[in-house]
Amino acid sequence: MRLLAVEVRRIRARRLVLLVVLAGLGAIALVLAGTWQSARPLTDAQIEDAERQYAFALEDWEANGEQMVADCLEQQERESELTGGPVDFGCEQMGPPQEEWFFPQANELAQTFVPLLSSTATLLVLLVFAIGVTSTAAEMSSGSMSTWLTFVPQRMRVLFSKVGAAVLVGLPLTLLLVLVLVAGLVGVHAANDALGDLTGEVWTDVAWTVLRIVLLGGVVAGVGAALGVLLRHTGVALGVVLGYAVVVEAILGSLVTRLQPFLLRTTMTGWIEGGTSYWVNECTVTERGTECMGTEVPVSLLQSSLVLVVAVAVVLGVTALVFRRRDVG
Repeated sequence: MRLLAVEVRRIRARRLVLLVVLAGLGAIALVLAGTWQSARPLTDAQIEDAERQYAFALEDWEANGEQMVADCLEQQERESELTGGPVDFGCEQMGPPQEEWFFPQANELAQTFVPLLSSTATLLVLLVFAIGVTSTAAEMSSGSMSTWLTFVPQRMRVLFSKVGAAVLVGLPLTLLLVLVLVAGLVGVHAANDALGDLTGEVWTDVAWTVLRIVLLGGVVAGVGAALGVLLRHTGVALGVVLGYAVVVEAILGSLVTRLQPFLLRTTMTGWIEGGTSYWVNECTVTERGTECMGTEVPVSLLQSSLVLVVAVAVVLGVTALVFRRRDVG
């Protein structure tokens, strides 16, 4: 425990922690600025323009609506004859324009609270990851790790004290940033009278989301510390993560749909939001040619948790094995 306390104090003394906090606050400020624009009510000029567009569309429908429906039905019948099967262009649903189409409503916080937290959480977690990486990679690249091992020769104790310290620093730091984000979102929407119906159920979902984000921040900080020990250099560790994101997450993930439930982006989203889903195109060959239809595949919180646990265990296991045998001089 004394060794862990020493490591926590050492990380807290690093200037990078302050820089990460400032970077996180800057990112939150940008998110809140964008949210302010989407939550603002329509101005008088926008209302006047919307009323003018609605009046024009209604006048056009009254003059040409019947012909529009007739043309639609004619095209639908022609397409049915060409394909040899029933085709529905939705002609029966055509009708006069509705006034609400031209007056978009501001996004209420009650409907967007969790998605906003989820979309911003990834950036905040990556910032905490950087703290974990540099906390150990700097020691490995400078050679101070070998000096430290002369005082504490038990390598596993040293390794897990450093990983544990990164976790303990990452947890409150992530909590601080997320609470600032929550307060900012509430303030922005309250100023624009766009809070919506913030029921107890909504706040319960938000509380669970915040808890999962904070836990993820601590875990990612610990994984970053392990990667710093494994790869020795901050630049190398960040480069490996970037390369993985491009090659596996972006390229292979889009080419091989079976990888989708095991990708980190899917796993992190599923963990943060308590479950997620991805889309798979299923194509069949019929008499009319190849037809493809998108199918939504759910990913549960349990599945995301298991993938996350396995990934963390693999990183820690490989790091422990290498650090136990490798020369750190």
